[in-house]
Amino acid sequence: MATQQAYVIIGNGIAGATAAEVIRAEDRAAEITVVAEEPTPVFYRPALKDYLGGKIREEKLWARPISFYPDRHIRFVTDRVMAIRPGEHTLALRSGATLAYSRLLLAHGARATSLTCPGVDLAGVTTLRTVADYQRVLVRLNNARRIVVVGSGTLALESIETLRHRGYEVTHLLRRRTLWSEVLDPVASDLVLQQERREGVDVRTEQEIAEVCGQNGQVTGVITTTGQHIPCEIVLLGIGIEPIIDFVKSAGIACGRGVKVDGAMRTNVPDIFAAGDLIETADPITGKARVIGQWYPSVQQARAAAYSMLDLLDTEHLFRFGNFYNATFLYGLDFASVGISTVPRGEKNYQELVADPQPRHYQKVILKQGVPVGMVALGDRRSVLTYKRAIDHSVNLSPVVSRLFAPDFHLGAWLDTQGVPPPLLGVNREGAVAVQRMAYATGVVPEVKPATDKPGTAPTLREARLVPVNPLSITPPLTDTYLSQTRVVTIGRLEGSSLVINHNTISRRHAEISYANGQYVLRDLGSKNGTQVNEQRVVPNSLTVIAPENQVQFGSVKFALKLQTVDPAESVLLNKEQKQAFFNATPGSAANILTFSSAIAGVGEQTVIHAPVPALSQGQPVLASDGSLSLPGVATPLPANLLAPLRQGPALVCVLNGHPLVFALPLERQVTIGREQGNDITLQEMSISRKHAAIFPGPDGLNGLNSFYIRDLQSGNGVRVNHHKITSVYPLTHEAAVELGNVRAYFLNYQQPRSPLPVRGGGKGIPVMQAVAVPGSEPVRAGTAAKTAYCRQCGASLVSPQARFCPSCGSPQ
Repeated sequence: MATQQAYVIIGNGIAGATAAEVIRAEDRAAEITVVAEEPTPVFYRPALKDYLGGKIREEKLWARPISFYPDRHIRFVTDRVMAIRPGEHTLALRSGATLAYSRLLLAHGARATSLTCPGVDLAGVTTLRTVADYQRVLVRLNNARRIVVVGSGTLALESIETLRHRGYEVTHLLRRRTLWSEVLDPVASDLVLQQERREGVDVRTEQEIAEVCGQNGQVTGVITTTGQHIPCEIVLLGIGIEPIIDFVKSAGIACGRGVKVDGAMRTNVPDIFAAGDLIETADPITGKARVIGQWYPSVQQARAAAYSMLDLLDTEHLFRFGNFYNATFLYGLDFASVGISTVPRGEKNYQELVADPQPRHYQKVILKQGVPVGMVALGDRRSVLTYKRAIDHSVNLSPVVSRLFAPDFHLGAWLDTQGVPPPLLGVNREGAVAVQRMAYATGVVPEVKPATDKPGTAPTLREARLVPVNPLSITPPLTDTYLSQTRVVTIGRLEGSSLVINHNTISRRHAEISYANGQYVLRDLGSKNGTQVNEQRVVPNSLTVIAPENQVQFGSVKFALKLQTVDPAESVLLNKEQKQAFFNATPGSAANILTFSSAIAGVGEQTVIHAPVPALSQGQPVLASDGSLSLPGVATPLPANLLAPLRQGPALVCVLNGHPLVFALPLERQVTIGREQGNDITLQEMSISRKHAAIFPGPDGLNGLNSFYIRDLQSGNGVRVNHHKITSVYPLTHEAAVELGNVRAYFLNYQQPRSPLPVRGGGKGIPVMQAVAVPGSEPVRAGTAAKTAYCRQCGASLVSPQARFCPSCGSPQ
């Protein structure tokens, strides 16, 4: 048997933890060691703003439990790496110990950039990077009134918004005229800065801190480079990061501003890889090097590095890190981008297309000889993933360029007619793309039985297993092997395989079984003695769908595929914690509940974030190419087979403690949401009022089939839809983000068209919404005009049905 691999990972951030997780999922026997100075688990950086705002407690920041490494038999060493010795394949640690590796991953990240001006060491000057940084800020807030924030990135902007909403006087200093110049173009920057000023922030551009003033060791103010004095008690620095590359460069590893890697995350030194905030990437258009320093790219880089270290990376479908999907909220404005945001200086053959201006809305597409290379959207980001699809596959949009922003044109539908594949949203394991293409090309829709009609009953599970048919004299003896729906099951003689068969007819890496679109797909990995299905030998490296009762033979060892329905409490695949996740929710007496726990999915190919993350993390649902649905704040995607019942009608997905709870909504009556028993949907969370909100169906035809509305039942912490606080009845559209207090939720209605609201009966194109009978109020006859019209953008009541502009958001009507 081959010598056991020793994988060593330097760093305990999201990149290091993700890589360790993927390696362990693929190789159960590998020796994995993580070395880091800080013993605390990785934290969820996008949630720091919620921690600063007092919306979540510190324990909700951690993206992995404290037992994460021991549970996976991963060795954790609390030490500092002083030197890398590539020739010896060893690391020198500060403790004096030496650590050997077969393959090494550098994932120790970056440090926050600080100032070098006088006074920077005064108490009250803090960078914005770590949990400890934000803890220092929270300690000082009780004695502060005025705060100066320096920087143009997301952490600076999110901190400004949070502090301003808490009532502090905030001054924002920018070195340039624009905000976040690597991502935002000048127009988008101006929109965000206008929103800041509208909220009372003192924004000062082209100014930096020349000196921090203080008294008795405490901050009292700053002096800018223009000579202005600004009194303050706290100074926050969000001016960038610096990759930690000192001992890396000494080992002969190529570095610029960060560590240089290729598309497979390999450095220039054999057996050494790098991922996360430590590395620099090259813009695919300009070739300019940049350090991204963002959560989602770090996760994908770590997965790419892990698969590359395992020799399992799909090198034919490499993830383009320069084209990653970037989405967030910028001072209350929905934002997303992909690719470049401005035309490179001096370059020709570029074209910028800008959508018609709308209040607080901005959309721009950049084309190069007809092919999209960038997209920026502020205020409404729903189309950005569609443009990413066109960017990823270099689709020439010249035939439709004049219609791209037309209200009756849908780019996604046009791309479908051209046979364009889905967008590239993540790193692929070798063979994954072929499995998905085959599974979905069959057009098979998996039969999925939803939860029982009895309220409060958890759904059943359907588990597949390989059962030995002719057990040979094998040590260890063969037993039933349960097949995962979230990771690839490997079969072979190699220790660490999912199913180890120690027989002379079995190759080291013999075959693997994947799951997609409700089907199990078998692939022989070029084994010496082959693989058979129902006594028919399969072609090596080809794909074969296997069904229940099929006989599968690896070499001379035979199995039968069995499918059974089990009670979650009796599941072999789930541990105690995962089983408990099925029963955490207290469903109401009327809503049909389909519950999927983020802990159930385990680790492997589909995993992005394994542990619960805060419910207030921002973003939109993303439908992956394998049919699964990724929800912000949820550890793992909802699998395609669970989503199948949702396509039959509307549903509300609530994210509670990192777990998605899926509530099917009835078509004929109102559903109430609240903390106390008796509501149709009960959410045990302190920010939820006893009776918080109600969702009810409207007259058919307003938004298409099954239109739904939401109203606030005078809750203490309010209801927001797509970041707008509602004060009256508000229409729900497919994938609308709903905030119920601190609980994030998403309305899904796959039967509802995604086009804008149609004009109904207003004459001369004036949109007057059809009457909605609010439960508990006097009904309005269907087909008659409503006395009150609502804004199509934010849902606020209009002064009159003939109003041309919304008094709340200013959108034209």
